[in-house]
Amino acid sequence: MKTLLGIDLGTTGCKAAIYSPEGDLLGESYLEIPLIKPAPGVVEQDAAQWWTLTEEAIRRALLSAGVDGRTVQALSVSSQGISFVPVDEEGHPLSNAINWLDTRATAEAETILSRFSEAGLFTLTGKRASPAYVLPKLLWLRGHQPDRYRRTHKFLMAHDYLLFQFSGQFVTDPTMASGTLLHDVAHPGWSAELIEAFDIAVGQLPGIKRSGTSLGTIRPEVAKALGLNEKAIVVVGGQDQKCAALGARIRPGAATVSLGTASAISCLVDRPLIDPERRIPLFPFLVPDTWDLEGVVGTAGGAFRWLRETLFPDTSYKTLDEMAAHSSPGANGVCFYPHLSGAGSPHWRVDVWGAFLGLTLAAGPGDLVRSVLEGVAFQIRANLEVLESLGIAIEELILSGGGAHSSLWPRIISDVTGKPVGIAESADVATWGACILAGIGAGLLTEDDLEQRTIRAKSSHFSSQSECLGCYEEIYHRYRIQEEKLMREA
Repeated sequence: MKTLLGIDLGTTGCKAAIYSPEGDLLGESYLEIPLIKPAPGVVEQDAAQWWTLTEEAIRRALLSAGVDGRTVQALSVSSQGISFVPVDEEGHPLSNAINWLDTRATAEAETILSRFSEAGLFTLTGKRASPAYVLPKLLWLRGHQPDRYRRTHKFLMAHDYLLFQFSGQFVTDPTMASGTLLHDVAHPGWSAELIEAFDIAVGQLPGIKRSGTSLGTIRPEVAKALGLNEKAIVVVGGQDQKCAALGARIRPGAATVSLGTASAISCLVDRPLIDPERRIPLFPFLVPDTWDLEGVVGTAGGAFRWLRETLFPDTSYKTLDEMAAHSSPGANGVCFYPHLSGAGSPHWRVDVWGAFLGLTLAAGPGDLVRSVLEGVAFQIRANLEVLESLGIAIEELILSGGGAHSSLWPRIISDVTGKPVGIAESADVATWGACILAGIGAGLLTEDDLEQRTIRAKSSHFSSQSECLGCYEEIYHRYRIQEEKLMREA
């Protein structure tokens, strides 16, 4: 028996999963990782915990699968992007990791824009200047903790740190590097222009290797400690949203939509297509000569969870779905704007916050719930409209993440967007995406047979209901008009 191991190290948890090369999930495990918030705007994690929890998640996944770890032929990593840790020459952390949610480097982001125009930076990197990215935080570290900055051998993102633990090599991939604001999106590699402009030592950055590249066999001491095959191949992985898109079978004509805490709306293009209005960021994808235009709704499932915890704490998500189903399209006039952490794409407004509008004495609990589901669906449509305005044909949506298993939400998304919707079979397709890369790196899978291997990612379909399309057209346009007013008044 041959198996593959996929690790998905997210923002708040680590999952390990064992798959067959054919895509059958054999066993999995999930462990939460806490965020450390010592001061406003400061968000960190214990990088050592990234590794210890990964080890435990692997042991539990093997136990869940009921297989011997020596069956594992290859492994790869999907991880949160941007978050990074400074390490010494032996890979030991010199401090906590700085999380992507951390906003301490706001002034440094402004410094970047004093040297590069917004348009110039976006053309070079595919990104807007933001304190979330690695470059502003490197500038912050150099200014506020110069001794630690000088002692750093490498700055490693979460994916890179785990790869070092498995292989002993300091390596990242283009999808992770793209989140640094130091990566040339059109010619994948570290940008000499940005490196020189901000005096970054390229030797402190990991080398960039293509996703799916073999790094050789696992370190013997790690294989022994985890009970894994000493000949298991360690393979370069990628950023979690890209791995999820791969696992959900993204392809030309089909956009993937993740419904986790945030929602990523992804489409593939065969060239570095830059949105001239800087609404949709561009990333390299996991396969050669392919790029990913990726919109984001910052709080999608996060908004639904907030609603439950705040207004319906003793109610299951299934019951919330049933309540929303009794509300008609348009939620009895209630509109919800899911900007609970600011407005993401295509708006990019950090000064705009979430809101309920249209509340009346006639509004009931089910209307509130439905308005949240519809509000996220309207934001997804807004992103899809921008993508289609760039000339991208989108014929189908493939949903993944916990929200995709709602009995109602996929139907609403299909009716609002007018697109057929397929549902990924597994809630966490990122681990399967990592396993696909592991299989390619180990020679167990080829790019030619990915179509066959990932077809199982779709388990059900929803098609738009003709009676809802017309009414949602009017509701959506009223919703967007109100949103524009909110943004003008912010």
